[in-house]
Amino acid sequence: MYRLYVAASLIFAMFMDSVIFARFSILGVVPDCVLAVVVCVGILMGATDAAFAGCIAGIVIDVFFGKAVGINALAYMTAGMMGGIFYKKYFADNIFIPIATVAVCAFLKEVFMAIMTGFMGGRFSFFEMLATYILPSALFTSALCLPVHLYLKPRLLQSSKKRYDRTAGGVK
Repeated sequence: MYRLYVAASLIFAMFMDSVIFARFSILGVVPDCVLAVVVCVGILMGATDAAFAGCIAGIVIDVFFGKAVGINALAYMTAGMMGGIFYKKYFADNIFIPIATVAVCAFLKEVFMAIMTGFMGGRFSFFEMLATYILPSALFTSALCLPVHLYLKPRLLQSSKKRYDRTAGGVK
């Protein structure tokens, strides 16, 4: 059941990124919904599940919207693994950890994408892009993390508890 929640959340996040936020940006800056979902999955379900979800979401985004296949997959997979660092290592009601993790992952993802754009021949001022797009995007994405985390937390934790109970192998 948790796979269904993750898949539906990622599809909805891709819809929000490609349709809603593409048309309604704030000063040309958009949050990254897929990144928020992938990092929250990492925090709630572990690095392996989040890396797999991030890789699949990144490949889908690269195929449909990107120019080079694999760049987003690598970025989202890495973000999921970074979120998985905090799996079962923090107090469950502490919302600061997911928000801070998403902010750091969004910042690193955007810096990685800027570097890759430079390698592919794009010309831009890195520091201007840092001030006008990368930092605001990281802040918007971290703000978006709050509703994403609050939505996914009860669903994924309940599903993972049932999954753990089924695979525990003990007599009830």
